[in-house]
Amino acid sequence: MKSVLYISNVEVPYRNEFFNQLAQKYNLTVLYEKNKSVERNEKWAKSIEKKYKVEYLNGIHIGGDNYFSFKIFKYLVGKYDVIIIGCYNSLVQSMAILFMRIMRKKFIINLDGEIYLRGNAFKTMLKKIFLKGATQYLVAGNSAKKTLGQIVDIRKVTAYPFSSLTKNELNTNLKLSKVGRNGILVVGQYYDYKGLDIAVNVAKKMTDIEWIFVGMGKQTELFCREQQIKKYENIKVIPFLQKRDLYNEYRKSRILVLPSRQECWGLVVNEAASVGTPIVATWGSGAAVEFLEESPYKCFLADADNVEDLEKKIRSCLANDSSDYERYLMDKSKYYTIENCVSQYSKVIDEC
Repeated sequence: MKSVLYISNVEVPYRNEFFNQLAQKYNLTVLYEKNKSVERNEKWAKSIEKKYKVEYLNGIHIGGDNYFSFKIFKYLVGKYDVIIIGCYNSLVQSMAILFMRIMRKKFIINLDGEIYLRGNAFKTMLKKIFLKGATQYLVAGNSAKKTLGQIVDIRKVTAYPFSSLTKNELNTNLKLSKVGRNGILVVGQYYDYKGLDIAVNVAKKMTDIEWIFVGMGKQTELFCREQQIKKYENIKVIPFLQKRDLYNEYRKSRILVLPSRQECWGLVVNEAASVGTPIVATWGSGAAVEFLEESPYKCFLADADNVEDLEKKIRSCLANDSSDYERYLMDKSKYYTIENCVSQYSKVIDEC
């Protein structure tokens, strides 16, 4: 059985389930930069049993969910058959990449979706520097695989169906009875790249329909204050929902809106699709592009950071019969499971 080290920044439940399944195939150690996230609900982050070895760097906090520690070198020279970089753009993992390249060690880079090479020239240059030199690459989605193939040998790149759902969870969702759909749902933390302000501006123009914003957590008060939510009776804000309650909101909503400016994936797309909730998103969401770009529903992808275009796509979706769209999303979601993700990972690990 191969010994595998996976380096990640913080714990999240859907990754824990993925690691639990991966650990059935390999002697897996997951090295986290810190033993808890400063940005996520702690109860949520601790909610899944770990069936693999866990270690922590416990380094110096340098912002967000990123920490720095020279302790990383202890693991890089350890006796692991395979090392996987889970977050190439964190400072400590970028350093690990450079070290392994210098030492000519084999390693795999994981990317959770689109990498966005356009835009800021300096950031693009850094991405190209740190993404080169890996033995293999695992990337969420075929669209992101094509992008990554612009800067590395695409023969080394394997796409995987990123998901937060097991096959059993997906099958359960697909069998859920339909409920009367009403209102528009937006799910996400209050960060600039999420584009919640764009959705709020659309909601303020569409006062005839209820909008529900979920998931701002500790930033809820800031979100409400900066976006002047109290002035609008059609906007409801819910700081946090447990999984079952969140899926009930998906089922009750006419549309899930994902207004991302630049988000590598967006697991809410998988979740909403699994219960057939119509999706209107932007080209700034890797998951939305993956699900919709090569389909008849490409028309529901709006330009990122564009209030007018997002409103136009939402109104168009509301005006059309959504039954075919709902069936398409449910069928599409069937491939995106944790089990299929583990299967793709295993192929690459076995060959490394």
